[in-house]
Amino acid sequence: MLSGQWFVDSIGARWYFESGALCLDFAYTGDFGCGNPAWERLRSPTDLSAWLAERHGPLLDTADSHDLSQARELRSAITAIARARADDVAPDPSRVDILNSWAARPDIAPALAGGNVATTQASVVRALATIARDAVDVFSQAPGRIRRCAAHDCGLVFFDGSRPNSRRWCSMQHCGNRAKVRTHRNRTKETRQ
Repeated sequence: MLSGQWFVDSIGARWYFESGALCLDFAYTGDFGCGNPAWERLRSPTDLSAWLAERHGPLLDTADSHDLSQARELRSAITAIARARADDVAPDPSRVDILNSWAARPDIAPALAGGNVATTQASVVRALATIARDAVDVFSQAPGRIRRCAAHDCGLVFFDGSRPNSRRWCSMQHCGNRAKVRTHRNRTKETRQ
């Protein structure tokens, strides 16, 4: 299953953001509650089908406008809960109810390749239920695993699945690198003075 996705920052630089969880990847197909419609990646049912197929393989069906509406509602709930967890506040119970409702549906059953019987492909609804179950698992982790990037000018939310729970940056290649460069410049400047 594909994880992470490419982002383009405000100056046009492309960088890969590994959110650490399928549900957060899904949340970042929208504006993550920032109110910027230009960041919307699921503009049509076709976009939703393509995104889900990219992560789950070929789908039995294609998304329609109702599926897109439902997916956006689920995405909004995941986004709200992730933001609340990152800010260490209780999430809105109505958003939790939406997530739990999706997680209660049948998801994509895991299957080991190589058997004699073909496994069933994922449907749009099962793929969304799988995302919801991932969100329940991720948001149920120990406190502090959902956090914001430590860069003062960022704010991306990610899941820290590292054993020591020490991830600080949305991406070492993006914000982590910029922080290292700033630290190096400051040290060099102090040494010269």
